[in-house]
Amino acid sequence: MDLVAHVLRHMGGRATMLLPFSLALGIAFQNIAAATRPMVGPLAIILLMLALARTDWARVRALLRQPGAAIVLAIAQLILVPLIVWPIWQALGMWPGLIAALCLSAMGPGVISAATTAGFLRLDTSLALLMTLITNFLVPFTLPPLALGLLGLDLKLSATDLSLRLAFIAGTAFAGAMLIRWWLGPARLRDASPTLDGLSVIVLMVFAIPLMDGIVARAEADPWKLAGFVAGSFAGMLMTNMVLALAALPFLERRVALTAGYCSGFRHNALLMAVLPVTADPDIFLFIAAVQIPIYVMPALLQPIYRRLLPVAPGD
Repeated sequence: MDLVAHVLRHMGGRATMLLPFSLALGIAFQNIAAATRPMVGPLAIILLMLALARTDWARVRALLRQPGAAIVLAIAQLILVPLIVWPIWQALGMWPGLIAALCLSAMGPGVISAATTAGFLRLDTSLALLMTLITNFLVPFTLPPLALGLLGLDLKLSATDLSLRLAFIAGTAFAGAMLIRWWLGPARLRDASPTLDGLSVIVLMVFAIPLMDGIVARAEADPWKLAGFVAGSFAGMLMTNMVLALAALPFLERRVALTAGYCSGFRHNALLMAVLPVTADPDIFLFIAAVQIPIYVMPALLQPIYRRLLPVAPGD
């Protein structure tokens, strides 16, 4: 048991280096990627459960006593950011499918893993988790009208159905997290936090494998287009990150603004697979596969930047 705990603690401290390796596994073993596809939903619940168990709830309660900043940042992430980036992508004259995908991505909620990886980057994990939950709660009401108004894409999406689906994920994860916290108790939970980080890294690594299903076939069919979509997804994540971070910096402390930008850059693009009509441009689905690469690589690229910009923060 001591050896297992030691390995998990070591993995938690090497998260940003290990995550890109999981993409290589998914690319190299396409049969495994296809076979593990049904695991995406349960893994998402487990990942959120570990993030909730690890969360500094005193910090969350402090944020909830004055929730205005978190709510405003979440609304800005869902509405202001896509309104800003949409004309920029339109002006660049890229593939129409890539433009539509980048805009849809900017309309999406925060991805669950952002609340986990934020902790590896000295960002405010509690704020990241709160923004993730708020954006996932609000997205059924913001995504359909924005997609129709900006892209002319009628998602024919029932806000009730999507809300219930997201509520099930959050509710199940919350119940599991509370069970973990009760079982460990406050003292053991503090000691186990690095081990929980290591478990989160393992779940993130396994989570990446099914997301690479079919990427080799796409690369063989049109390698240059896939490369263009990967590059576009990197640019999209950086732009949506910078837009919200720069907008928040004049009003909020640096760590909060950078956390908001980070959450804005990391969107739940896989959600689009569940809401897009079958008649949607196939390039949008190509983007959903391509964007998984920056999701797993970007933390390693951003880590030295955040280390320069942020001092070591106790707690998170």
